[in-house]
Amino acid sequence: MTQTQVENTSKAVVIGYLAKVSAANVNASHTEGNVVVAKKATLPDGSAVPYISGQALRRMLRDRLEELGYPLSEPFAQVDGQEVTPPVRPWEFADEDLFGYLDPSGGRRRTSPVRVSAAVGLFPFQGDRDLGTRSFERFGKAMAVGGNMFETELYANLFKGTMLIELDRVGVFEDREVGEQEMPEELEREERQIGDRTRWSVALSLETRRQRLQALLEALSLLWGGGRTARLLADLSPKFLAYTRLRVKHPVFLEALAARYEDGRYALEPEPLLNALEKFGAYREQTLFGLEPGLFHNEDEIRAALSEHGTVFAVHEALQRAKQDVARLWSGSESGS
Repeated sequence: MTQTQVENTSKAVVIGYLAKVSAANVNASHTEGNVVVAKKATLPDGSAVPYISGQALRRMLRDRLEELGYPLSEPFAQVDGQEVTPPVRPWEFADEDLFGYLDPSGGRRRTSPVRVSAAVGLFPFQGDRDLGTRSFERFGKAMAVGGNMFETELYANLFKGTMLIELDRVGVFEDREVGEQEMPEELEREERQIGDRTRWSVALSLETRRQRLQALLEALSLLWGGGRTARLLADLSPKFLAYTRLRVKHPVFLEALAARYEDGRYALEPEPLLNALEKFGAYREQTLFGLEPGLFHNEDEIRAALSEHGTVFAVHEALQRAKQDVARLWSGSESGS
């Protein structure tokens, strides 16, 4: 099989990553009295781990795309009470293309080609809290008047997350997703017969599709956000990542990232990751890894174990290599995926 043939059979890109949070509450749940509670998931043994919702992560990715020069569709949406009608122009707005939309007025709906998991902490929540105060003395009142006190649950943790990108849907819009409306002439139209019905789709140029994929990877490399960033800023860009391009759609790394804490540093567990790589070895067309130097206690062990399945780079270089990989998608093809 030639390189061009391999690239044209690719159905998905899957990225598993680890992000380090030193002290933060990135995505709060609710407020109990004067305590801002962190989102947590309860484990079978009764302990709880913090997590950052997929919705919050998608919001951060959207914001980073906007900073990279991609205008968002939201300012052009129509709001009527609780009903939000998007513009439904995914060829114009990358966020509608990548993250989907729902048009309640016309029934047009696009399921997101970019699927993200919640980012789940690998270690139990320890109950730490940050104490905040606001003194009324600063507002011209006597010290005896006092002030407000509030608490915020916070954590130091290593978060695992997974992103799955459906390559055959990025930049391709079905008739039921966009409906009958005026569209740019440069969109490529394809019709197909399904039973007695004729269905159609339109597609962006291959170059635009590649550019949007590259922008998404760039947004991941710049990831930050959430609540309370004024005083609990957190960097959520990957400190470890596994990238693979597949002939099937499957979240290969979803349950494959695990770590332990020893000698004051994190240690990545290679076994679950190696098992996932071997299990899906027949479907992997390209695999590479990014490893932040100095973060893991067993860095040499990780490099040795993973090098049998793909090249290990520094994280920033791995993301650049991933962008180069998607730049070669559909090479030699003039239509569709």
